[in-house]
Amino acid sequence: MEEDQALIPGLPDDIALDCIARVPQRFLPGLRPICRRWRDLVAAPSFRRHRERIGSAEDLIFIVQALGDTAASIAGDAKDPGKPANAADLHQPVYALSVYIATDGSWHRLASPDPIPMFAQCVTVEGKLILVGGWDPVTFDPVPDVRIVDLVTGEWRKGRPMTAARSFFACAAVGGRIYVAGGHDEMKNALRTAEIYDVEADEWAAMPAMAEERDESQGVAIGGRFWAISGYGTETQGRFTDSAEWYDPEKGVWRSEEGVCSDDSGSAACFAGGDGLWCVGRRGAREYRGGSGWKEAAQAAEGMKGTSCMATMGGGKVFVMGAARDGGCTAGGSGGYGGWILDIGAGKWMKVETPAKFSGFAYSAAAVRM
Repeated sequence: MEEDQALIPGLPDDIALDCIARVPQRFLPGLRPICRRWRDLVAAPSFRRHRERIGSAEDLIFIVQALGDTAASIAGDAKDPGKPANAADLHQPVYALSVYIATDGSWHRLASPDPIPMFAQCVTVEGKLILVGGWDPVTFDPVPDVRIVDLVTGEWRKGRPMTAARSFFACAAVGGRIYVAGGHDEMKNALRTAEIYDVEADEWAAMPAMAEERDESQGVAIGGRFWAISGYGTETQGRFTDSAEWYDPEKGVWRSEEGVCSDDSGSAACFAGGDGLWCVGRRGAREYRGGSGWKEAAQAAEGMKGTSCMATMGGGKVFVMGAARDGGCTAGGSGGYGGWILDIGAGKWMKVETPAKFSGFAYSAAAVRM
């Protein structure tokens, strides 16, 4: 019987388990077809716990990112390595899923069966990466699409779409479900509407509308609550409000808080640090203290002139993608966008060496430890 065979012939199972558990996460889906025992092993929650126990777990950062000029070289190489891409390729926006492995500092691309929508939101829920909404890369129309990749099996599937197409909306995962709110529709009208996606059931449920329209708002999960932070209305485009709203799941209503956002809220990336709200912007990292306002926690990162997106990691660290000043942290000093990691407790930044082909504009990011 296959179940009675050794994990690796000639090795005790405990040693074989350690060997398999040390395989990098991006290669684990490729082990599943080898045999039934390996298929069941790498999908088991106990396997992830074992990787953590022996120090093999990896911090993975997934980034929805524009390829920029590299889209032209990729397109040209695919057709004829000896010929440059044509002019149409140079201007065609191409987005991809980049992966930064913070554990070893390496960068990779995650292959997808369909084009990645421009400006899609990405979140992680229970070993799955979910892409929500964005723009069709050909028509530039907002889409209601949901795409899901199982990070254990490597398999992609389409989820049930949102009830309405929207883009530039607040999005975050709370309690295994994904909340979306605000943004704008295909006519560029700012939205108050919101809904919740149950990943396991593949179902969307309507939520009460927010009190205000919130285009380009930011979604943050704080203390088991979903916050939609800042944004602006249809008639006030580009003028970000200093208010925020959070959803009270027990009462089924939105609660408003004034004076939450700072003067750089439109260019700052918000995130949850512990049970509090933090932001990273031109003025560095700051923590929101309720009625006391914002407290400076760390100076601005050297070489960063603006933030585009971030992802909260474990261990009190935050990964941030931002515009690099004069080459900043991109390999070869090519400019564009690069990565930084903030240690919240120490208030210190670490530059992430970012290869040029991963220095395109980054719209959203999500972190998971596996």
